[in-house]
Amino acid sequence: MKRPIKVKPISRPRTRTEKPPTRKVSDTNKHRSYVIYGISGTGKTTLAGSFPKPALLLDINDKGTDSISDVKGIEVAECPDWETLEEWMFYLLENPKEYKTVIIDTVTQMQQICIERILKKKKKDSSRAGDWGTMTQREWGDVASEMKSMINTFRDLNLETVFLAQARVFNVNEDDMDEQEIAPEVGPRLSPSVKDAINAAVDVIGCTFVRKRIIKKKGVEGEKPREVEKTEYCIRVGPNPVFITKIRKPKSIEAPAVIIDPVYEDLMDIIKGEA
Repeated sequence: MKRPIKVKPISRPRTRTEKPPTRKVSDTNKHRSYVIYGISGTGKTTLAGSFPKPALLLDINDKGTDSISDVKGIEVAECPDWETLEEWMFYLLENPKEYKTVIIDTVTQMQQICIERILKKKKKDSSRAGDWGTMTQREWGDVASEMKSMINTFRDLNLETVFLAQARVFNVNEDDMDEQEIAPEVGPRLSPSVKDAINAAVDVIGCTFVRKRIIKKKGVEGEKPREVEKTEYCIRVGPNPVFITKIRKPKSIEAPAVIIDPVYEDLMDIIKGEA
């Protein structure tokens, strides 16, 4: 019977070094990334327009900048295709101090131009890009890979990064679940793998919506209060069983379910524990 071979441990010289520099978590001042999603007309672009200036809005075939046309300090760049978007990505990497905020409007359209690029590279008809049955599973994988890389690059820029997206309902009308009841989930309108990737990558996920409330308004003395309909632009940020939300904040701070007429400072107050 052979004896087991004894392996002599590798000896490493011990060196005495000073403790590397550290800082308190509370003193960290870093850039953050956001996903703001909702249906059209619920205030996504208006909220993005409240972020630090100067800001750059990359309009990816959305044409939805009317709501911030009077906001100073925002430049708009048209990005009709993936190549133009890449050019701006490289420009921001090489000029990190020119802007404080970059807004991608929308990441839903960003996925669409990525699909068109993948199909064109394979010399396939891109006029119906993304329609049912027009792409193989491998091609969807290529889209997910390209999207994740671009999302992470924008997220890691040394500025505030805001991804705007349309809303979509997931897990509805599943045909093969053997009568299992699946709760619907509302999130950014993206393919499942891209949705999961961007949701994990960012610091804040909020869902915008509009609600109407009836309030009582005092009239002239002696008259009964009259009911007035009030329109409120809101965003969901706190925990929600249906809508995907997220906000990285101190554990001791409870995020509000809804913020009315939200602006950048409202989000920062929650993140910094000052709400």
